[in-house]
Amino acid sequence: MRLIGPILVASVLLLANCASPQPPLRRFTTSIPQRSPLTIAVIGDQQRTSEMEVWREQNTIHADLIREVVQSRPDALILLGDQVFTGSSSEDWRFFDRIMVPVLKARIPTFPIFGNHEYIGVDEVAYSNMASRFRITRSTWYSMIMDSIGFVMLNTNFDEFSRDTAVKQLRWFKTHMRQLTENPAVRCIVVCGHHPPFTNSAIVPDEHILQQYFVPLFERSPKSRLWLSGHSHAYEHFRHRTVHYVVSGGGGGPRHLLYLEKNLRRHDDLYPGPMIRPFHFLTIQRDQSELCVTMTPLSGQESPQESFMIGPLVDAER
Repeated sequence: MRLIGPILVASVLLLANCASPQPPLRRFTTSIPQRSPLTIAVIGDQQRTSEMEVWREQNTIHADLIREVVQSRPDALILLGDQVFTGSSSEDWRFFDRIMVPVLKARIPTFPIFGNHEYIGVDEVAYSNMASRFRITRSTWYSMIMDSIGFVMLNTNFDEFSRDTAVKQLRWFKTHMRQLTENPAVRCIVVCGHHPPFTNSAIVPDEHILQQYFVPLFERSPKSRLWLSGHSHAYEHFRHRTVHYVVSGGGGGPRHLLYLEKNLRRHDDLYPGPMIRPFHFLTIQRDQSELCVTMTPLSGQESPQESFMIGPLVDAER
C-alpha cells in the first residue's frame, strides 16, 4: 500500500506532460531533392534514456552527433525511428527540437519513420507530435525516389496494429515493390524500417514478421540492395543473399550489448567491432553503378569507421 502515493504522483505528472501536443520550433522541410548525385545521411534511435532507467547508460552526445551529421553536408536525412523516448511527451519533443536546430537551420530535407517509442503515451498526441513536424501521412508508411534510389519507408510496429492494418501495409509493400522494380528510373531499392529483421542484440530480438513476410518479397526484386533499421542500439552489418542488412541505432539511446560468441550470436556480423558499438551515423552515396555506404563514429570514439560498396546497380533506361 505504501507504493500507491508515489505511483499516483508519477502517473499525474506523466499525464500532465503528455496532455497536449508540443508544437515544433519549425516544421522540417520534406521536399525531395531533385539533383544528382546526393549524399543521404541516416541516424536512428535518438531518444534519451528515461530517468526511470537508472541502470542504463546515460549520455549527452545527441547534439554533438547531430552537429557532425550536418558538418558532413548531406542533401537529405533519414531518421530510423525512436526520435524520442515518449511519443506524447512535450518535454521529450522539446529536447528533440533543440538538438535538431542545426538540421533546421541548414534546411536539410528530413524523412522519419515511426519507432516503438513514438507509440508510448497517448496515441493521438504522439501522432500529432510527429505529424506537426514532418508532414507525414496518416498511413505512417510511404515511399519516395531520390537520386534513382527507391526508398520504402515502413512502419514496423506490428504490436500497435490491428491485423487488418498489418495486412494493408503488406499489400501496399508488395504493390510498391513491384512498381519500383518496374520503374525504369529506379536503379536500386532501399527499405527503411525501425525493427530489424536480423540482429545480434542481447536486448531486442529479430523481427520475425519481417523475416516471414517482408524480406522474401524484398529479396525477390533484382533491384533490392539495402535494408536499414534501428531498434538495436548498435551498428551491425549482415548480408543475406544479395542484400545488405544494416542496423544503425547509434543516435544517442542507451547502447545494447551484442552477442558475438559463436554459441550465442544469431547471425554473422561483417563489422569487426566490440560488444558495445559506437554512437554513429551513416551516409549513402550513389557512385555511378554502385552505392557507397559509410558508418562514421562520433568523434573521440575508438571504434573504426566502416565503408562498403553495394553493386552493381541496375542500369537506368534512357
